[in-house]
Amino acid sequence: MRSCLLFSMLLLLATPAFAQGDTQPSGTSPDGDKKPVEPFSNFEVGGLADGEYLPLTLGRDRTGLGFRSRLSFGWDSNVFKLDRNDDSALFGDAIGEGWVGANFGVIALGARAKVAGRLHFGEPDANQWDMKLGGFVKMPYGGGGFGFGLSADVLYQQLQTYELAGPITRQDDLRASGGIARAYIGYAVSFVIFELGVHGQTTDFSEESRIPSYDNWDIGADFSVYINAWDTVELRPYVDFSYEWFRDQTDLQDDGTLLNQQDDLQLLKFGYGVDWRIDLGLIEAEGRAYAMRQDDSAAGFNRYWQHGIRGAIDFNFYDPLRITAGAHFWTREYDDRVDFDSLDLGTTTKTTFERFAQIYAEVSYNVWGPLYLGGRYSYTRRISDVNNGGYAVHQAAIFLELGF
Repeated sequence: MRSCLLFSMLLLLATPAFAQGDTQPSGTSPDGDKKPVEPFSNFEVGGLADGEYLPLTLGRDRTGLGFRSRLSFGWDSNVFKLDRNDDSALFGDAIGEGWVGANFGVIALGARAKVAGRLHFGEPDANQWDMKLGGFVKMPYGGGGFGFGLSADVLYQQLQTYELAGPITRQDDLRASGGIARAYIGYAVSFVIFELGVHGQTTDFSEESRIPSYDNWDIGADFSVYINAWDTVELRPYVDFSYEWFRDQTDLQDDGTLLNQQDDLQLLKFGYGVDWRIDLGLIEAEGRAYAMRQDDSAAGFNRYWQHGIRGAIDFNFYDPLRITAGAHFWTREYDDRVDFDSLDLGTTTKTTFERFAQIYAEVSYNVWGPLYLGGRYSYTRRISDVNNGGYAVHQAAIFLELGF
């Protein structure tokens, strides 16, 4: 009964509202009214089409009035992501997001909200939900000169999989609340914008007593150059530095023993990459190529480089038909982490890897007005040298989508 009530609530929240203005789901430019590369945060290609319940991410700053909702029913081959196709189940999704904003010339401001939920029928421990509320205020760059802004979100969620540093760490029925914010200042010259930002976030988890607290803080700074060439090719090379520390996660040696009872886990993160978007009318593509270095500031065994690329492409050859394909690939190489399960005889060290691959495709048809009917398939594979961890997941679903 509780599952039925939760699903009914999510479906009610996904009911559409009247809307107008900029309703493009692919993000906003630093000026606030266009729809190119996301100015900051984890670059979400495809928006809701990604179908993922992401942890803490900064929402999109959009003006106008808009709403988008999706109701899906499908099949998941590996609900708990333990191994390859280990425990399958049917699921139901309900997702809804809305935004309102206005650009008054000197100042632009807006608000946004999003709710998402997934019920795995017969697997109540695997249910997930995610609620976010946020807004922004900014001085747009306009035709040139200085601009600045502030964007922030708060969330409350119950996700299934969390990860700290290296190996796959799965916790079910673990709830989290948090906040994230970014402030920036920049200067626009012709079609180029130089932007400097600072960002921070905090997350508080409601763990069971036997689980060490994952509560953490994260602060950092970033610099990017936004380039818009004739509204056709858009690039945003960036560099980012972050420092994250955990309240009760005690640091460990590379053999798994405690480093120091008083030394909590602290992570230094450095990343760089480029966001890109190409709009050729019949074909639109966007994505991110990136690299990230993570260092455990005390023990060192979690140090790794991660290199990845993600992207999506829309085919617009026939107006009522929407075809989207996307992928995300990354690999991690650990510098000092020893994999004791697969050491070669006579050696004392071994380079440890983790790899991730995800592909998806969806097709939908405009059956009436703003209503779309479609189907989606995705495949996710992750492998890890750490304890030979990993999983494989197939997901297939049909959906109804309504958006203005």
